[in-house]
Amino acid sequence: MKDNSAPLKYSLIRSSRKSIGIIVHPDGRVVVRAPMRASSSQIQQVLDRRMDWIIKHKNRYAEQMRLNPKRAFVSGEKHLFLGEEYVLRVKNGIANRVTKNCEYIDIECADANMAELLMQQWYKSKAKEVFPNIVNPVIRRFRSVYNAAPAKITVKSMKSRWGSCSSRGSVSLNSKLVQAPPRCIEYVMVHELCHLIHFNHSKDFYTLLAEIIPDWKERKKELKRILPYGC
Repeated sequence: MKDNSAPLKYSLIRSSRKSIGIIVHPDGRVVVRAPMRASSSQIQQVLDRRMDWIIKHKNRYAEQMRLNPKRAFVSGEKHLFLGEEYVLRVKNGIANRVTKNCEYIDIECADANMAELLMQQWYKSKAKEVFPNIVNPVIRRFRSVYNAAPAKITVKSMKSRWGSCSSRGSVSLNSKLVQAPPRCIEYVMVHELCHLIHFNHSKDFYTLLAEIIPDWKERKKELKRILPYGC
Protein backbone atom coordinates (compact mmCIF):
# COMPACT_ATOMS: atom_id res chain seq x y z
CA MET A 1 0.00 0.00 0.00
CA LYS A 2 1.20 3.49 -0.75
CA ASP A 3 1.78 5.90 2.10
CA ASN A 4 0.79 9.36 0.95
CA SER A 5 0.79 10.93 4.40
CA ALA A 6 4.08 12.72 3.72
CA PRO A 7 6.15 13.48 0.62
CA LEU A 8 9.03 11.10 0.00
CA LYS A 9 12.42 12.52 0.93
CA TYR A 10 15.27 11.45 -1.30
CA SER A 11 18.73 12.45 -2.49
CA LEU A 12 19.18 13.10 -6.21
CA ILE A 13 22.43 12.28 -8.00
CA ARG A 14 22.75 13.16 -11.66
CA SER A 15 25.31 11.55 -13.94
CA SER A 16 25.88 10.36 -17.49
CA ARG A 17 23.75 7.26 -16.94
CA LYS A 18 20.91 6.55 -19.36
CA SER A 19 18.10 5.55 -17.01
CA ILE A 20 16.60 6.54 -13.65
CA GLY A 21 17.49 4.22 -10.78
CA ILE A 22 16.33 4.09 -7.17
CA ILE A 23 18.26 2.74 -4.19
CA VAL A 24 16.78 2.23 -0.72
CA HIS A 25 19.52 1.99 1.92
CA PRO A 26 19.19 -0.06 5.14
CA ASP A 27 19.06 3.16 7.19
CA GLY A 28 15.96 4.25 5.24
CA ARG A 29 17.65 6.75 2.93
CA VAL A 30 16.36 6.85 -0.63
CA VAL A 31 18.79 7.79 -3.39
CA VAL A 32 17.65 8.53 -6.93
CA ARG A 33 20.24 8.36 -9.71
CA ALA A 34 19.16 10.09 -12.89
CA PRO A 35 20.55 11.18 -16.27
CA MET A 36 21.68 14.80 -16.53
CA ARG A 37 18.75 15.67 -18.82
CA ALA A 38 15.99 13.92 -16.84
CA SER A 39 13.26 16.40 -15.86
CA SER A 40 11.72 16.65 -12.41
CA SER A 41 8.43 15.34 -13.78
CA GLN A 42 10.15 12.30 -15.31
CA ILE A 43 11.84 11.53 -12.00
CA GLN A 44 8.56 11.94 -10.12
CA GLN A 45 6.80 9.60 -12.54
CA VAL A 46 9.36 6.89 -11.81
CA LEU A 47 9.03 7.50 -8.08
CA ASP A 48 5.23 7.27 -8.25
CA ARG A 49 5.42 4.08 -10.28
CA ARG A 50 7.81 2.44 -7.83
CA MET A 51 6.40 3.88 -4.60
CA ASP A 52 5.00 0.54 -3.42
CA TRP A 53 8.45 -1.02 -3.91
CA ILE A 54 10.14 1.87 -2.03
CA ILE A 55 7.73 1.70 0.91
CA LYS A 56 8.06 -2.08 1.06
CA HIS A 57 11.85 -1.88 1.34
CA LYS A 58 11.82 1.00 3.83
CA ASN A 59 9.39 -0.94 6.05
CA ARG A 60 11.43 -4.13 5.73
CA TYR A 61 14.66 -2.41 6.72
CA ALA A 62 12.91 -0.66 9.62
CA GLU A 63 11.66 -4.02 10.90
CA GLN A 64 15.12 -5.55 10.57
CA MET A 65 16.62 -2.68 12.55
CA ARG A 66 13.95 -3.13 15.23
CA LEU A 67 14.75 -6.83 15.55
CA ASN A 68 18.50 -6.27 15.29
CA PRO A 69 19.22 -2.81 16.73
CA LYS A 70 22.60 -1.17 16.40
CA ARG A 71 25.00 -2.50 18.98
CA ALA A 72 26.72 -0.07 21.32
CA PHE A 73 30.50 -0.08 21.66
CA VAL A 74 30.60 -0.24 25.44
CA SER A 75 31.63 -2.83 28.01
CA GLY A 76 29.10 -5.63 28.36
CA GLU A 77 27.65 -5.29 24.85
CA LYS A 78 27.83 -8.39 22.65
CA HIS A 79 29.37 -8.24 19.19
CA LEU A 80 29.69 -10.84 16.46
CA PHE A 81 32.77 -12.35 14.86
CA LEU A 82 32.35 -15.18 12.33
CA GLY A 83 28.84 -15.77 13.65
CA GLU A 84 29.83 -16.12 17.30
CA GLU A 85 28.97 -13.58 20.00
CA TYR A 86 31.72 -12.03 22.11
CA VAL A 87 31.37 -9.71 25.09
CA LEU A 88 33.00 -6.33 24.65
CA ARG A 89 35.37 -4.97 27.29
CA VAL A 90 36.43 -1.36 26.78
CA LYS A 91 39.46 -0.39 28.84
CA ASN A 92 41.29 2.89 29.30
CA GLY A 93 44.82 2.82 27.91
CA ILE A 94 47.21 4.37 25.42
CA ALA A 95 47.66 1.42 23.05
CA ASN A 96 44.51 1.93 20.91
CA ARG A 97 44.17 -1.76 20.07
CA VAL A 98 41.60 -4.54 19.80
CA THR A 99 42.25 -8.14 20.83
CA LYS A 100 40.08 -11.26 21.02
CA ASN A 101 40.50 -13.19 24.26
CA CYS A 102 38.39 -16.34 24.66
CA GLU A 103 34.77 -15.12 24.89
CA TYR A 104 35.80 -11.44 25.04
CA ILE A 105 36.82 -8.74 22.60
CA ASP A 106 38.97 -6.21 24.43
CA ILE A 107 39.31 -2.63 23.22
CA GLU A 108 42.03 -0.52 24.80
CA CYS A 109 41.83 3.18 23.98
CA ALA A 110 42.63 6.56 25.48
CA ASP A 111 39.16 7.85 24.64
CA ALA A 112 36.06 5.64 24.87
CA ASN A 113 34.63 7.51 21.87
CA MET A 114 37.28 5.82 19.74
CA ALA A 115 35.95 2.32 20.53
CA GLU A 116 33.66 2.10 17.50
CA LEU A 117 36.34 3.27 15.05
CA LEU A 118 38.89 0.85 16.49
CA MET A 119 36.38 -1.99 16.30
CA GLN A 120 35.58 -1.27 12.64
CA GLN A 121 39.29 -1.12 11.83
CA TRP A 122 39.75 -4.46 13.61
CA TYR A 123 36.88 -6.01 11.66
CA LYS A 124 38.44 -4.90 8.38
CA SER A 125 41.86 -6.21 9.39
CA LYS A 126 40.43 -9.56 10.48
CA ALA A 127 38.33 -9.78 7.30
CA LYS A 128 41.48 -9.48 5.16
CA GLU A 129 43.07 -12.15 7.35
CA VAL A 130 40.29 -14.77 7.41
CA PHE A 131 38.41 -14.27 4.12
CA PRO A 132 41.05 -16.01 1.94
CA ASN A 133 40.69 -19.24 3.94
CA ILE A 134 36.92 -19.12 3.41
CA VAL A 135 36.61 -17.96 -0.20
CA ASN A 136 39.69 -19.39 -1.92
CA PRO A 137 38.39 -22.99 -1.86
CA VAL A 138 35.10 -21.71 -3.30
CA ILE A 139 36.95 -19.89 -6.09
CA ARG A 140 39.05 -22.95 -6.93
CA ARG A 141 35.97 -25.17 -7.22
CA PHE A 142 34.19 -22.57 -9.34
CA ARG A 143 37.19 -22.22 -11.67
CA SER A 144 37.52 -25.98 -12.12
CA VAL A 145 33.83 -26.42 -13.03
CA TYR A 146 32.97 -23.21 -14.88
CA ASN A 147 36.40 -22.06 -16.08
CA ALA A 148 35.92 -18.59 -14.59
CA ALA A 149 37.53 -16.72 -11.72
CA PRO A 150 37.57 -13.12 -10.46
CA ALA A 151 40.23 -10.81 -11.85
CA LYS A 152 40.74 -9.33 -8.41
CA ILE A 153 39.20 -9.53 -4.92
CA THR A 154 39.01 -6.47 -2.69
CA VAL A 155 37.87 -6.24 0.92
CA LYS A 156 36.41 -2.86 1.82
CA SER A 157 33.82 -1.19 3.99
CA MET A 158 30.48 -0.91 2.18
CA LYS A 159 27.41 0.90 3.52
CA SER A 160 24.61 -1.11 1.97
CA ARG A 161 25.92 -4.14 0.07
CA TRP A 162 27.44 -7.48 1.03
CA GLY A 163 29.48 -7.59 -2.13
CA SER A 164 29.69 -6.57 -5.76
CA CYS A 165 31.12 -7.72 -9.07
CA SER A 166 32.25 -5.26 -11.72
CA SER A 167 31.89 -5.72 -15.47
CA ARG A 168 35.64 -6.38 -15.54
CA GLY A 169 35.30 -9.30 -13.15
CA SER A 170 36.62 -7.62 -10.00
CA VAL A 171 34.84 -8.76 -6.83
CA SER A 172 34.50 -6.64 -3.69
CA LEU A 173 33.48 -8.05 -0.32
CA ASN A 174 32.17 -6.00 2.58
CA SER A 175 34.56 -6.17 5.53
CA LYS A 176 31.53 -6.26 7.87
CA LEU A 177 30.80 -9.77 6.56
CA VAL A 178 33.41 -10.95 9.04
CA GLN A 179 30.62 -10.73 11.63
CA ALA A 180 28.73 -13.52 9.83
CA PRO A 181 29.27 -17.30 9.87
CA PRO A 182 31.63 -18.65 7.18
CA ARG A 183 28.67 -20.31 5.37
CA CYS A 184 27.16 -16.86 4.81
CA ILE A 185 30.45 -15.45 3.56
CA GLU A 186 30.63 -18.40 1.15
CA TYR A 187 27.15 -17.54 -0.10
CA VAL A 188 28.15 -13.95 -0.91
CA MET A 189 31.29 -15.11 -2.68
CA VAL A 190 29.36 -17.60 -4.82
CA HIS A 191 26.71 -14.96 -5.58
CA GLU A 192 29.40 -12.66 -6.97
CA LEU A 193 31.13 -15.49 -8.83
CA CYS A 194 27.85 -16.30 -10.59
CA HIS A 195 27.91 -12.75 -11.95
CA LEU A 196 31.04 -13.69 -13.89
CA ILE A 197 28.76 -15.87 -16.02
CA HIS A 198 25.43 -14.04 -15.72
CA PHE A 199 25.94 -10.32 -15.12
CA ASN A 200 22.35 -9.87 -13.94
CA HIS A 201 19.78 -11.43 -11.61
CA SER A 202 18.01 -13.44 -14.29
CA LYS A 203 16.45 -16.88 -13.97
CA ASP A 204 19.67 -18.39 -15.33
CA PHE A 205 21.65 -16.60 -12.63
CA TYR A 206 19.55 -18.07 -9.82
CA THR A 207 19.58 -21.51 -11.46
CA LEU A 208 23.39 -21.41 -11.38
CA LEU A 209 23.41 -20.14 -7.79
CA ALA A 210 21.10 -22.95 -6.68
CA GLU A 211 23.23 -25.48 -8.56
CA ILE A 212 26.26 -24.47 -6.50
CA ILE A 213 24.53 -23.69 -3.18
CA PRO A 214 21.13 -25.40 -2.99
CA ASP A 215 20.42 -23.79 0.41
CA TRP A 216 21.36 -20.26 -0.69
CA LYS A 217 17.99 -18.84 0.42
CA GLU A 218 18.54 -20.06 4.00
CA ARG A 219 22.07 -18.63 4.04
CA LYS A 220 20.81 -15.31 2.68
CA LYS A 221 18.07 -15.15 5.30
CA GLU A 222 20.58 -15.90 8.06
CA LEU A 223 22.90 -13.18 6.79
CA LYS A 224 20.11 -10.61 6.61
CA ARG A 225 19.49 -11.08 10.33
CA ILE A 226 23.07 -9.94 10.93
CA LEU A 227 23.57 -7.40 8.14
CA PRO A 228 20.33 -6.13 6.54
CA TYR A 229 22.04 -5.47 3.23
CA GLY A 230 21.98 -7.19 -0.14
CA CYS A 231 24.14 -8.00 -3.16
